[in-house]
Amino acid sequence: MATIWQHTQGDTHYQVRSAGATIRLYTNSAFHSQYNPNHLFTGGIWDLLAIPALYSDVINHPITPPNLLILGVGGGAAIHLFNRLLDHPPITGIEYDRVHLDIARQHFKCNTKNTSLVHADAYRWIKTNTQKFNVLLDDLFVDGPNDPVRPETVNRDWMKQLSSALSNDGVLIQNHLAPATAKKVALDNWTRDHFKHALLFHHPMYANGILALYKTTVDIRQARFQIGSQIKERHPGALKRLKYRVETIY
Repeated sequence: MATIWQHTQGDTHYQVRSAGATIRLYTNSAFHSQYNPNHLFTGGIWDLLAIPALYSDVINHPITPPNLLILGVGGGAAIHLFNRLLDHPPITGIEYDRVHLDIARQHFKCNTKNTSLVHADAYRWIKTNTQKFNVLLDDLFVDGPNDPVRPETVNRDWMKQLSSALSNDGVLIQNHLAPATAKKVALDNWTRDHFKHALLFHHPMYANGILALYKTTVDIRQARFQIGSQIKERHPGALKRLKYRVETIY
């Protein structure tokens, strides 16, 4: 693996590394993002940041192009995946680290016309936001001693703020370092009162639990069949790199 760019700012060291056509972002040695323009799926946990959206009717049967909000851009792996799966929908990406935004634009090529990248504190930005989104991805992490960590605990107040930014048929996707924390959030009484379905997505090689909360009902079997059919038609051969299982919480 070759280092193609690096930069130190204060106590933070950034590296962009390449392995063939694959581009990876490391911040203080923590692995943040991965993207390969030759493959729809990375074979990693980043694939599961977008797949849960495809289980929603607002994506499968859209009246208008879905509107997406991403909190925590990193290198922008999820942006590329949403663009290719959903044919370049309007995407707003919020990122606190300005260097990460520069890396996303210059090295990960997240500079498409449909994407608006905003340098802001997501916790402050969401409080003043008045726009509604069909899909909201909460992927807020900062570098830790070994792996990225959550900057703040996911509590009921945060869930209320995220829910307020969703449309009535929206889906909230949330990256958790462990399935247990994801389930705790999903089973909170407030969350159960405001979302009809909660699914937990697992990757066989990662400990993360990707929580997906839906405002409307979800037919898991039908959705998975539709997803497979659409990907086979539009991206032949891509499914062999997509590995995951879905657990129904409610």
